[in-house]
Amino acid sequence: MEILVEETPWWKYSTAWLGLLLPISIWLVMAIFISVEIAWISFACGGLIGFFLWLIAMGYNNPQMAKMTILGILLNFIAATYSGILAFY
Repeated sequence: MEILVEETPWWKYSTAWLGLLLPISIWLVMAIFISVEIAWISFACGGLIGFFLWLIAMGYNNPQMAKMTILGILLNFIAATYSGILAFY
C-alpha cells in the first residue's frame, strides 16, 4: 500500500521566506543607507548568514528553506556583483 504525501508549497513556509529574503535584504539595507557602490561587501555578511541558515535548514530537514536560502544567497551575490561593478569600474 502506497501513501501519498502532498508537499506543501514553499510560499506557505515562513522559514523559506526568511531564507530567501534575509541575504538580499542585507544588500538592500546597505544600498539604501550607505550607497550602492559600497554594498558589494554585503556578500560577506549575506553569504555567511545564508550559509548558517542553510545549515539550520539541513539540520531540521526543511528542504523548502534550504532551497530558498540558496536562492537568497544567489540573489545577494548578483546584487553584490552589480555593486562591485559600479564601485570598481
